[in-house]
Amino acid sequence: MCGIAGTVSLGHTSVHAPYAPAACAAMAHRGPDETGSFATAEAALAMCRLKVIGLHDGSQPVFSDDGTVVCVLNGEIYNHQELRAFLAARGRPVRGGSDAQILPHLYQELGERFVERLHGMFAVALYDTRAGRLLLATDRVGKKPLFYAVPDGGGVAFASELPALMLHPGISRDTDPVAVDQYLSYRVVPAPHTIYRQVRRLEPATVLVLERGRPERRRTYWQFAFTAELTDTPEQEIDDRIDALLQQAVHDRLESEVPLGAMLSGGLDSSLVVAMATRQLGRPIHTFSVGFENEAFDESVYARAVAEHCGTRHHVYRIGAPDAKEAVDTILSHMGEPYAFPSAIAASCMYKLARQHVTVVLTGDGSDEIFCGYGRYRRLRDLRGGGDLADRYESVLVDGVPGPLKNRLYAAGFADRIPGHPHNYLRARFGRTDPAVPDLDRAMQVDSGFWLSDAQLVKIDRMSMAHSVEPRSPLLDHRLIDYVTRIPAARKLIGAHEKAPLKRVAARYLPRQILERRKQELAVPLESWLGAELRTTISDTLLSEASLERGYFDPDALRSLVHEARPEHSYALWTLYMLERWHQLNENSEARETAAVAHV
Repeated sequence: MCGIAGTVSLGHTSVHAPYAPAACAAMAHRGPDETGSFATAEAALAMCRLKVIGLHDGSQPVFSDDGTVVCVLNGEIYNHQELRAFLAARGRPVRGGSDAQILPHLYQELGERFVERLHGMFAVALYDTRAGRLLLATDRVGKKPLFYAVPDGGGVAFASELPALMLHPGISRDTDPVAVDQYLSYRVVPAPHTIYRQVRRLEPATVLVLERGRPERRRTYWQFAFTAELTDTPEQEIDDRIDALLQQAVHDRLESEVPLGAMLSGGLDSSLVVAMATRQLGRPIHTFSVGFENEAFDESVYARAVAEHCGTRHHVYRIGAPDAKEAVDTILSHMGEPYAFPSAIAASCMYKLARQHVTVVLTGDGSDEIFCGYGRYRRLRDLRGGGDLADRYESVLVDGVPGPLKNRLYAAGFADRIPGHPHNYLRARFGRTDPAVPDLDRAMQVDSGFWLSDAQLVKIDRMSMAHSVEPRSPLLDHRLIDYVTRIPAARKLIGAHEKAPLKRVAARYLPRQILERRKQELAVPLESWLGAELRTTISDTLLSEASLERGYFDPDALRSLVHEARPEHSYALWTLYMLERWHQLNENSEARETAAVAHV
């Protein structure tokens, strides 16, 4: 696991040489064990490495044998041994033990389509010095991030994290009104947008090719395809196939030369992953969970029950409001843009705890989008009447600042800067789904290409990497996804029971009390915190002079919302607070970051 960064001139002015190493220094938390770099007048690539595989011979950047192809990798390639054998059979033996070392050779053998042979989580930057070609690529579901921009003067700059990219002096910090509008609805900024007008985030399963004197080429090489075709396949056959695919996915993610553990919330998904992992390893592993004083949010008793069942060495961190207050700046600093999922507080605390014992963890993330696990799917199914699917799903999805409240808050001048306002951003996404497929399957497809990568996986990557921990998610194995997305939603959500096939598989591994308990998403007692410990902090922030003069909101409307502090507006207030707090942190850091690059 690494942080990667670089800049390529693409025939324009020379690259800003200090940028790449400075960006990696800013991402030292992603790779505290080793750094490496490559630089010419036309290109500069750098990386900071968290050592997991190839501890002594896995340095980056990696090169082709003839030195014409240079590559940096953030992530893990789980089938690297298989690909080594493939390359050796083609007369391209690969030296060294790390997974990254196969990439230049695979590119030379297969060209730009080499990415399609990779199984794992990755963001790749590969520079072909002979062709003057930069290739940027992301994994199928978007586990590993990659941000990029065309700086003033031309060329391209990229980095694993947004704050690192913003160290480049040729990139403007002007915010994007469309990104702000989307953030307020969904509590995240969906790719390809970022909060900055000039910067983009590469979407999942995407290859972006940039060459001297040619227009950019962009290709999507894989997608979630919810076909709902397995209508008549026997239940036993479905369960056996899911079981086998998930076992293989867990097995592939157990390779590590450093200590490995698992996150264990006590819910179905993480419990099943832990049960499978401990069976395969045949030894205890460390597991980690969080707990709360508020019993309505506390799952630690269930996590401990699974830990006892599986024989793990279990660790629990109990979270209070002071942790939340402390975590806010950590979350926003690593996100580099507004992000308002309070569950990031719990995630940060869990990964901080895990780092005390291990470097790699398995997680149970990713099943809700493919097994119909969210409560909103049931609400969508049960909505009365017809109408446009995008509008119906928007009504059950948006829980940041709902449209009517957003319209009440917006300053007239700001609303005018948002094309087509008010705008349902889901409509274009639903337009890319098959209208012949049932609504629930279409909603899961939209979530898998949006909610999963932009909300859940962003949280997992940034909070784990903030504490130098590598997360691995077996339920996001693309081979498992390819099969499960063929199962109709009606066979996953049965009455009030979600994830029916996965529960049947889990019954082979877990005690009944875990299977029969009410589903509980990783959450924090936000409403009680807002009504007590955090209320003054949030009020002072939102009603500060800088906030009221920001230009997004009508000052009187914002004052009214803050003073009313209605319980039903808890998530709206949190969303607004995280936006303004991000602005404050961003403004405080801008001068320091610019000075840091100029000094290098």
